[in-house]
Parts: sequence; C-alpha cells; structure tokens
Amino acid sequence: MFAVAALLLGAKGALTFETAKLFALGLPFLFGGTWLGLKLFGRIDETTFRRIVLALLLVSGIALLF
Repeated sequence: MFAVAALLLGAKGALTFETAKLFALGLPFLFGGTWLGLKLFGRIDETTFRRIVLALLLVSGIALLF
C-alpha cells in the first residue's frame, strides 16, 4: 500500500522532495510494525488484542486533540 501511494503521487506529479523525505522517514516504522505484527500473530488471545487496539485508539484520539 505504501509503494502504491508513492507511485500514485509520482504519477500525479505531487511527489516533491518533502513528500519523498516523509515517505523515507515512514519506512522504518512500516517495517517495524509489520515485523512486530508477524511476531505477535497467534501469540496473544482475543481479549488482549482488543485491549491493545482500544489503548492505541485512545492514544491516537488524544494525539488528535493536541
């Protein structure tokens, strides 16, 4: 999805140096999240997963307020 977004931005001519820099900054977090998700898949139960998702949504919502 990350690569497709980059290709579409490039095709529209909206890919600037600043956009490319932000994409490059996001790549390690993308790979880290994917790696962590693959490591945790099947190791945590559904209740724990729901709690983690709700906590992340709470943090994300608070971050949007500030």
